[in-house]
Amino acid sequence: MKWTRYVFFIFWAVTLLSYIPSIGAGFVYDFLGWQKEYNRGSFGDIINCFGYHGNHQFLHFVFYSFYKLFATQGLPWYFFFCTLHTINGYLFYLLILRVIRQWGGTVSPVLAVLGALAFLFHPYSVEPVVWRVCVHYMLSSIEIMLIFILFLRYTESGERKMILFGGIVFVLSLFTLELSLITPLAVTFCGFITYLLADEKKKILKSGIMYSGMLWLLTIGYLILNKLTLGSIVGHYGEKVHLHFDLISIVSTEMKYLFKHIFYARFYSYKTKALLFDQFLSYPEVTFFFLTVLLSVFILYLIKARRLAAKWSVAFFGLFASFLYVLPVANIYFFHLQIGMNDRYSYIPMAFLVLAFVAIVSKFPRWLSYSLFGIMLLVNLYYQQKTLKYWHESTDVLTALKKNFVWNDTPYVFILNSPDNMGGIVMTSIINEPSGIAELINYQTPHPFTGKMFDIFQYNMTSPNDGVKVEQTGPMQLKVTFSQWGNWWHRNGIGAGSYENEYYKADLLDYPYQVTFKQFPEGSVILYQDGKEWKQFDMKKG
Repeated sequence: MKWTRYVFFIFWAVTLLSYIPSIGAGFVYDFLGWQKEYNRGSFGDIINCFGYHGNHQFLHFVFYSFYKLFATQGLPWYFFFCTLHTINGYLFYLLILRVIRQWGGTVSPVLAVLGALAFLFHPYSVEPVVWRVCVHYMLSSIEIMLIFILFLRYTESGERKMILFGGIVFVLSLFTLELSLITPLAVTFCGFITYLLADEKKKILKSGIMYSGMLWLLTIGYLILNKLTLGSIVGHYGEKVHLHFDLISIVSTEMKYLFKHIFYARFYSYKTKALLFDQFLSYPEVTFFFLTVLLSVFILYLIKARRLAAKWSVAFFGLFASFLYVLPVANIYFFHLQIGMNDRYSYIPMAFLVLAFVAIVSKFPRWLSYSLFGIMLLVNLYYQQKTLKYWHESTDVLTALKKNFVWNDTPYVFILNSPDNMGGIVMTSIINEPSGIAELINYQTPHPFTGKMFDIFQYNMTSPNDGVKVEQTGPMQLKVTFSQWGNWWHRNGIGAGSYENEYYKADLLDYPYQVTFKQFPEGSVILYQDGKEWKQFDMKKG
């Protein structure tokens, strides 16, 4: 079909169009940490990853280079990330066509395009596409898609250059993100299914061993390098976190991700999500039942693989590959509050689930399969735009707050309500540091802040107009109350509690809080945020 030669450009156009609200967004939270390191480092620091505990040299080569070229200019980053997302969508489209056809099934290019569009428009793709610190997830996905496509081509054609190309891509993926450590296992799993379905089993067995064996050897070499350079075989969070094995806990988290992915659970009400994830899906009995079902499906597939239609093999592969790529985070934590946060962990697993869905509906009548994907695309677009709206509005608020900040030379600034997030989209969230606002001013405005700043409490915004009311209740005491319902206080990225330091004592009084100053140095300023404006509160000392 002649129109298929334009698929990449169709994907690129619709991605750029749908992500227009993200222009200028994404330079928040962890991005500021890397901005700080990149500003004081140099190109040579890529070798030691700017002091980070992980061998992510390829990630930093791309990230640092792009940052040095364009700093925090919104338009270049928007084009760059949308292009990376488009490449992922296009490679996913090619993977759909290849794996289904190579395993003996049939799928129309139209259905493959619809599957790729479902991935491109998925609301869980928004965080990695918009949050600029997530470039490693975009790069890792490209590398993973390429490795699978090259593997399938090699098992079909036997061309040795596919091993060479696959090895090069895999090495780059190892130095991008630890997620790549799952790939040899996933490819071996893919090779196992290819072997079960093949007529020429000796050829498939030989090519599978050659390709997957190459991946395993490179992985062993990488782990040895980690041990020599980092002191542990796994970087990032380290061995204690990544290698901690609790079967029930891991299966429970896998189950939660599956439910989140299939049923758009991220967008349920807080009460419903708490009931679902913190209670029902956390019961050991439910987890054990889920594990039993998975093992039964696995065994049943092994028994009947040769007699099943190709679509079921592809669906089986897509489902379990999705589980495999959740494994690296299955022993960390599962975050379900609000929307957006940690959806980057769903970027690659979601693609494989969509692959499974494409395979299942590929044998349906065209009107039914197209209708199902049409409904999915509408749902995806709705939630995607809802999520992007939060990114856009939160960026507008931060841009205005940075522009309107005029207390750069004030010795002490006490901020009563710093916006931690909007609907789950991170804004000035900060952990174990006195102020997220100070970081924004220091790294993203031409006039750095020279004094000391304290974000007494942060809070979650629900709209760009949220703010607080402030009243003085004592000689050195203030009461801070939300001007609207639906907010709560944050500190260190989670729900806040009372605390004190050398300057003040902050006490939660339920919805409002009370701050009592122990000392108020000369020239100090008290600020509170009201929508896109800063307001100064003049405390009476007498």
